[in-house]
Formats: sequence, C-alpha cells, structure tokens
Amino acid sequence: MNNTLAPPSFRSSPRAAFTLVELLVVIAIIGVLVSLLLPAVQQAREAARRAQCANNLRQIGVALHAYHESNGSFPIGNAGSTHRPNWRIPLLPFLDQAQAYDRLNFAGTSTSSFRAYTGPYTGNEVLQDLIVPTLLCPSSALPMANASHLSLSDGSPMLVDYVGISGATPDPQGRTSACTASGAVSGGTYCENGMLVIFHAKRLRDCSDGASKTIIVAEQSGQVNGREISNNPLGTWHGLAINTTNVSWSPATAVSSITSSNGYTGGLTTVADTPNSFWASGAHSGASSSIGNEVNTIINSFHPGGTHALMTDGAVGFVSESVDIENLRRGCVRDDGLIVESL
Repeated sequence: MNNTLAPPSFRSSPRAAFTLVELLVVIAIIGVLVSLLLPAVQQAREAARRAQCANNLRQIGVALHAYHESNGSFPIGNAGSTHRPNWRIPLLPFLDQAQAYDRLNFAGTSTSSFRAYTGPYTGNEVLQDLIVPTLLCPSSALPMANASHLSLSDGSPMLVDYVGISGATPDPQGRTSACTASGAVSGGTYCENGMLVIFHAKRLRDCSDGASKTIIVAEQSGQVNGREISNNPLGTWHGLAINTTNVSWSPATAVSSITSSNGYTGGLTTVADTPNSFWASGAHSGASSSIGNEVNTIINSFHPGGTHALMTDGAVGFVSESVDIENLRRGCVRDDGLIVESL
C-alpha cells in the first residue's frame, strides 16, 4: 500500500482589487491634497517673484547712487524738449549695459533718436531690441517688449516696469508754483516737487524731507484691478514731448506757466492716486491708458495688495493699496517739510 501523501494543491487565491468606491475615494483625496497644495505653491512662486522685483529696485537704487557719486547728482528726469532721453538712459552703464550705452548717439536731432513711435529709432538702433532684465518685474504678465502697437518692423522696444517719481499733486503744502495748471500736460497735472524732474538734476541734499522718507522710483507694470493697461513703448527711453508752439520748455520756464495740452512726460509720473486705483467710472486714472506716456499714470503692479517703491536712500518698501493718499503724496515730495508716516 502506497502511503505517500500527495502534495497539497496550491491554488492561488484571487488577488484583492480596488473597488470603484475605493478608487473614487483615493481620487477625491488626491484632489483635496492638490487643492490644498496648489495655492501654497502659487504663493511661494509669487513670493519669489516679489522678492526679485524688490531686488530689481535695489539695483536701480545702487545705479542711481553710483551715478550720483560720479556726477554729483541724480540724473535729470527728462533731459530735453524734443524727445531727448529720460533718466533710464544715463543709468545703463550702471545696469550692466555699458556696451549699449557707448553706442548711443546723443548728438542726434531726430525726434526718433530715443523715441519709437511710427518707426524705428533713428541713430540709436541699439535701443530697438535692448532688454534690460533689471527693469522688468517678474510678476508682470505683460510682454517684455512690444512692436505691434507701433507697427515696427525693425525690432521690439522693451516695456519698462519702473517709473520715476517727479512728485505729487496737489502739492501737500499747496505750492502752485511747483505744478502745472490742471490739464496742461496730457490732461493731467505735472509737478516737479519730487526727485526726478524735467530739466533739473536733483542732489541728495535737495531732499530736505529725508532720503529715507521720499520715493524716487516705483512700479508701473501695467495692470490695475484686473484691467490691463495698453502696453506702449513710447515712453521707455525718451523724455518729454511738448507742443512748442504753446510753450517754450527751458530750465528758466516756470512749471506753473505751461499751457500745452499736447505734452507728456516719458519715464515719469506725478502721483495723484493710490496704487492700483481707478476713478469711480472704472476708467484708468490718467488721461489715457498708455503706460509710461501719461503724466498721472498711477503706480501699479501685479503683486497682490500694492506696489514696491524705491526710497531715495536706496531702501525698498511696499506701498499698500489702502495707503492714505495724503501720506503717499507727502512721501513723493522732497521738500514739503511734512511728516510722512510709514508707507
């Protein structure tokens, strides 16, 4: 009799699988985790962009002070009457753009020497495709350059995200001699009570209110309350433009006597409203919507809640959308003698 035991039968048991309900639960959990993590990732990215933007302004501050050290003053906000350069051009050597600066022709008499409007730059073609990373806010969703607005075929002039502060209107001390009459320039009011003004180069000692209390440059990156302002490279490099049949621009001309309605100040703004603000009608609070083209174009940014600002001493702060407008105006004026609360 064969007592050998037969080997047991090894039958594989069926493998357990996810049921449809379990699969849906897992998917739901993953979805919840993603929804929780995504805002944190976006906030981290914006924090990095915001930090880079602040660093850009610090570099602009270093460039301004290096220029002051070399020349005894800050650059002139706007240098001439017929599309001459604004304050950004003299800073190019201090923003790692010395080669581009050395190729510029400052003796040219064409209105397109530093302005791209209906055609390319004349004599300064190097500006046509010049991109200066320090002058671009990484949070801005607008393009770095724009040729389509001006129908150019020779390149794409860059759009700068930082604007010089010529002052504030109305003057906090009520000094009418510091400002143009209302509507004299691009439907707005230009004031020269700030640190970057037309025709005149200001020095640190001119800032009697204190360099740490006075804004010299701020953001103007092109969007206000979700509304995109038209991106216009007209004011990137050139200074003011004025109808000289109405007024003769010269260092001796009193600002309050300017009457031309056809002028604008490239690269500068006179602060009249809080950051990212609109009139009640919903329109942009300048005379038109061209960035860098209008004298009262507000300081604005893509950063939630406000905009960065460079103080005259080189420090960088953040100006809230809810800032008291009178306090902001005081912070944009160099010599009103009034106390500026923390911006």
